[in-house]
Amino acid sequence: MESQKNILLVDDDPDHLLICNILFRRRGYNVMPLMGCSPLKTLTDAIDSFKPALIFMDHFMPGVTGYDAIKMLKAHPVYRSIPVIYFSVHGDLAKIAKEAGADGYFQKPFQAEDLFTITDKYVA
Repeated sequence: MESQKNILLVDDDPDHLLICNILFRRRGYNVMPLMGCSPLKTLTDAIDSFKPALIFMDHFMPGVTGYDAIKMLKAHPVYRSIPVIYFSVHGDLAKIAKEAGADGYFQKPFQAEDLFTITDKYVA
């Protein structure tokens, strides 16, 4: 498995995880869908085992929000280098993405081509 093609999807919406998983796999990416990241060890274990080149992080999740997860990742010496795209319906997504330290943001709902455009920016 080429780690440069690994995408970690963190969301609490199973339909969203399924749709993104299918879209990415059709484009040749390896995908690990993760139903939320509470406790945070769930997220760090997934990163350690899967070695994602890119993480898509939802905002509204029970327990640990995307904001808190991104803050933790960007404060960590090993994880901070992994690009994280904040991926949400949140109305003020640009602002909270910047505050959390995300590398980019992507508004839901989305068009598949736009999803690939932002992905290609971070994953060769």
